[in-house]
Amino acid sequence: MQNRKKNSGREGMTLIEVMLVLFILMTIASIGMFAVQDQRKKAKISFAKTQLGQIAGLLDLYESNVGHYPATEESLEALCSCPPSVDESVWVRTANWSTPPLDPWENRYNYEYPGSAGMDSFNLWSNGPDGQSGTDDDIWFSR
Repeated sequence: MQNRKKNSGREGMTLIEVMLVLFILMTIASIGMFAVQDQRKKAKISFAKTQLGQIAGLLDLYESNVGHYPATEESLEALCSCPPSVDESVWVRTANWSTPPLDPWENRYNYEYPGSAGMDSFNLWSNGPDGQSGTDDDIWFSR
């Protein structure tokens, strides 16, 4: 007969230990997800601000070519083609768009002329993450 030694060491983990390890891993993963989501939201806001500045520059170029900013009714679509009041031979194309770009949340940018600062100004804004105009998360550019 063989004499078997009793193994005094542990051979496995209990269910409670496995559950505790899973809980710790899930907690770490969820903290990481919140950090990533927060950075992604900040990146989209930053991108929207940058794009608003670029659109404002195109509106200024349009104004220098035509003598005025597009009317609110013309919207940003006016930047896509030569206005009827301007001779196409002297027109300097302001944007290479077929349609104006969308904000990072896939909504149209809003445009208003004249702006809140008077006849020589315009308002340009994104509805922000919630997609609703007039809320606290709107992203504004005014000139």
